[in-house]
Amino acid sequence: MAFSSTQALRLLAERVWRSSGQDGDVPPDRCPTFRQLDNLITTTAWGSEAREEFANRWHTVEAATDRTFEVSSFAELAHLVWEEAAKEKPDIKHPLAPLILAWQSGPLEVQAVRGPDGMLRPDAIMPRVAMRREFNSGTDRLYLAPSYSGTDGDGAQVALPGFQNGRETGRVPVLPVNLYDLGVSAGEARGGRGAAPIAARMLVKLAAAPSAFVRHSSRFLTYEITLRDLREALYPPERLDGTTRKPPNVGRMWPRIRESIRVINQDARIPILDPKTGYGHFHHLLRINENFGRIDLEMPIHVVLDIPPEVEGGVQLPQRLDQWGAESAPAYRALLGLSFLWHEPGRTHAPKGGRWMRKKGLDPYDPLTDADAIALAFPNSQNPDRSVLTRRAWGALEALESHGELRIEQRRILPPEDTP
Repeated sequence: MAFSSTQALRLLAERVWRSSGQDGDVPPDRCPTFRQLDNLITTTAWGSEAREEFANRWHTVEAATDRTFEVSSFAELAHLVWEEAAKEKPDIKHPLAPLILAWQSGPLEVQAVRGPDGMLRPDAIMPRVAMRREFNSGTDRLYLAPSYSGTDGDGAQVALPGFQNGRETGRVPVLPVNLYDLGVSAGEARGGRGAAPIAARMLVKLAAAPSAFVRHSSRFLTYEITLRDLREALYPPERLDGTTRKPPNVGRMWPRIRESIRVINQDARIPILDPKTGYGHFHHLLRINENFGRIDLEMPIHVVLDIPPEVEGGVQLPQRLDQWGAESAPAYRALLGLSFLWHEPGRTHAPKGGRWMRKKGLDPYDPLTDADAIALAFPNSQNPDRSVLTRRAWGALEALESHGELRIEQRRILPPEDTP
């Protein structure tokens, strides 16, 4: 009995499912279509190893027969050519098998969290992934929670992952340096004004888009937004002073977003250090599918988020973080860093009824030194004049205070009173 291509694909999916050690029948959502495999072949977001194995097998299959087929799907073409080649070489490997295995073990598809207005929520929960630069070694390291190396009650040294031989202000998190460096010099040259770099803001926005609940249930997620969603986040309709912003058209906006996608996909790697072995590896927290179609505001953008298993919990982002990102790079950076410092479990927060309750009084909040303030607002500045950076950093914090984003008391940076 001859099977159609679709039936044969289903049977192949069942064989791959069982060969990977799974019990029972393959779930319907783990049986990809030829079109879905076409997308996986062309995507850059995930499945790179499967694509490489597919390419190797395809070259072998293609060389085994000279028969041609007229079909619209490349994946279906690969299957038909394999069927023909297998008549002469029964042991030849099916090129689609590694792609199907990748599909079956691929990211869980979820929805982005939106507010009542349909826009991506500005105050979403950001995964507790942060970066810091060790000035002594010049390397960037991941740390899993804002904390610092110090001494315990017995006076013994406390060595936390990623903090060895680092600067004392290690509690202040920074974005991946290669992202923030894209815009810190411009913001500094304008006295602290000017938007934060698009790539850095996209990384934060897209990492926080899925709900914290689904992120905890599966570390490997994929979701879809539109170019319109990105425009509203990067160029908020309302400015901080209440005036409206004319949104940029696609022709002006797309080249900047396209370059930021390239930077995120290629450069925004997180170095993860294993504290037990001392060895590390580079990890891509976020990837964006570059298989774009028609470039317009309704264009779907597929995002894959792969949170390392060591990362737990998250921090709540400020309501107006998007607006600050569009207007002030130092203030944006400071707000992001403070979000981590304000959400230190066991120190500055206590969970109650599913919400975070601020601890009262000043004691949970450490006074900030001038170096801390600079680390918040200008984490990678090469300006040797620390007095200038100090003045600008505290100026950015005072500007945030004047807009009700924080309180400054005895050099302590406290969350606003009305924050839950």
